[in-house]
Amino acid sequence: MISNWIKNKSERKLIYIALAISIIIFIIAGWKVSHRTELLTNMGPQIQNGIQHGFPKINPLKMYAKEKGSLGRIGVFAAFILFPLYFLIRFKKLNDKKQFKKYLAKLLKWCKLVHVPISLITFALITVHSVIMTFFEWKTDAVYISGVITYLLLVPLGIFGFLRYKRKDKNWHYYLSFAVVISMLIHTFV
Repeated sequence: MISNWIKNKSERKLIYIALAISIIIFIIAGWKVSHRTELLTNMGPQIQNGIQHGFPKINPLKMYAKEKGSLGRIGVFAAFILFPLYFLIRFKKLNDKKQFKKYLAKLLKWCKLVHVPISLITFALITVHSVIMTFFEWKTDAVYISGVITYLLLVPLGIFGFLRYKRKDKNWHYYLSFAVVISMLIHTFV
């Protein structure tokens, strides 16, 4: 099925590897969620003593979710790197710099090759972050609501990205990517 959509064999291999990594991320996250009560009891005595002496309570599940959210944010910006490269190649003032444009074209080709695998792994990381923070750590404030909005924008971005292979997305993938990045920045800095 996927070979009908993705013609490039090396890109398909990278996508299969990314899908395997994503499944591993989901399995580990499922284990962490199902064993969330044991995570605190297995912490060292110095941390448990710190909790008794007035330091803030440490929640290992929340720390795990925030790590996945931070990695997901890096992945979003790594996948977004295609757009500045497209604009640089189409920039009119670079027409006389042929060697630089050749270098940019090679870089863009490599970025296109890893864009989807990075996006798949990023989607898995952000899904883990969203599920844990929404269902286990929910607070009604601007950070959590902006995170839900960002995730609700991320889901159609992935769907339209898949439709992009057949050019059936009508540039929605392009527009939604900017919306996701802006929404993620709001979520990060609120």
